[in-house]
Amino acid sequence: MNNAKTLVKTYKGSQANAIKAFQRDSELLARDGYRPTSQTWAAGSYGCGEFLFALFLCFFVIGILILLYMLIVKPAGTLTVTYERAAADDEDTKTCPECAETIRAAALLCRYCGFRFEPEPTDATRRQVSAFGNKPLGPPGRS
Repeated sequence: MNNAKTLVKTYKGSQANAIKAFQRDSELLARDGYRPTSQTWAAGSYGCGEFLFALFLCFFVIGILILLYMLIVKPAGTLTVTYERAAADDEDTKTCPECAETIRAAALLCRYCGFRFEPEPTDATRRQVSAFGNKPLGPPGRS
């Protein structure tokens, strides 16, 4: 597959068909590490030339039928989706349990929802806990 960091794909047709094609492609691209980051739908439209041609043909009966067809049937639109490859250092991230956003592994506060993470115990803390057993550290005489 492509090794580019950003990939832009377009899907033409009706909105329902374009979404089906997008969903199919997004599953395939997810296997290569890409995820969709934005999408835009642009409804199809006829150009000025087509309308002028239909108006010109209005002098003939067939032109009226063509003009009515153009007013009733809309042309295919275009769905444009931007995919981005996930960073190579995804191991340095974690998912917030509150809002499910991806944040850096060292973060103690989620920048999206404000969820506070418990700090990871350091090696020194682990040594202290193992030296004292799992007893709480507090003033003597209280256990």
